[in-house]
Amino acid sequence: MRVFRRGGTILCFHSIITPDLPAEGEAHVSAGAFSALVRVARRVAEIVPLRELVTRHTRAQPTSGLTALTFDDAYAALHSTLKDLISREGVPVTIFSVTDAATTGASYWWDRIEDLFPRLSADRWRAFEMACGVPEEYRRGQPREYGPLRPFRQWLLAAYAGRWPLRFDSELASLEAEVGHRTLHRSMTFDELAELAAMPEVELGVHTVSHPVLPLLPDVDLRQEIVTGYDALRERFANVLPVLAVPFGLYDERTLRVAHRAGMMASLTLAGRLVSGSNGECALPRCCITRSDTRVRLALRLLGVPDLVRAWSGCRPAPYPDLPSPTS
Repeated sequence: MRVFRRGGTILCFHSIITPDLPAEGEAHVSAGAFSALVRVARRVAEIVPLRELVTRHTRAQPTSGLTALTFDDAYAALHSTLKDLISREGVPVTIFSVTDAATTGASYWWDRIEDLFPRLSADRWRAFEMACGVPEEYRRGQPREYGPLRPFRQWLLAAYAGRWPLRFDSELASLEAEVGHRTLHRSMTFDELAELAAMPEVELGVHTVSHPVLPLLPDVDLRQEIVTGYDALRERFANVLPVLAVPFGLYDERTLRVAHRAGMMASLTLAGRLVSGSNGECALPRCCITRSDTRVRLALRLLGVPDLVRAWSGCRPAPYPDLPSPTS
């Protein structure tokens, strides 16, 4: 099966869930699932530090059979669970930190929304959307297969570049008090991150200051999000890679150009493909691992089978992901 593979793979994880740290979000996997997926990756690939895979790619050296593990958003659950997993599994990982969130250990708005929604009636959720001002065109136009939270999420990404407006916070906090629950998942603080960063298996990477939709920002703000986030990490830690994990996986040609000029050697996306291509490519795809990913599915990804199927079918991916809109 390894003959199908024509490139390396970068896997993207988010938070780790346990019985004491449950979450509704599909992007979060259990500690047991993470360990099982690592064992699968070891059987069909060689797990290497992200630095090695990116460096080989930029030098036009082969990356086939190599896999790197990354974690976006530097969740606090990693502080309590990943240290033991890393020691036990002996695997290198790269953690991408949002520096504003790390200053206070803040929760992310998407986790608050996802953990709150199942506890609300449809009418109560609709009242919250109306209080926030979600336009009807977003409620009518979003593909239903993405679920009932899609209209709110896409509108927030489009209207506010993915940054949570403080004026919504009292309404959201009221809902959380009403149902008696607030998400247990949050960012690590810098002090918590320092404990993981001290481990030889851990590298850190750039995930901007505020986790915005970068293509929706003017050049000056886009560059500042990257440079200020990078500098905040380098002031505190020695093992920081000049690699950007693009927030929400949303980017365009300008995003890549500004990131490169800001000193990033690569920008990681969520395109779900193998890392392949010619020297000089700045956008490297990652495969986002979710709760629905089985060991078989991961093995097929690592072996490059989905890429091979796409090539045989003549399916050419769009050069950049669609930006959020009333219909996408």
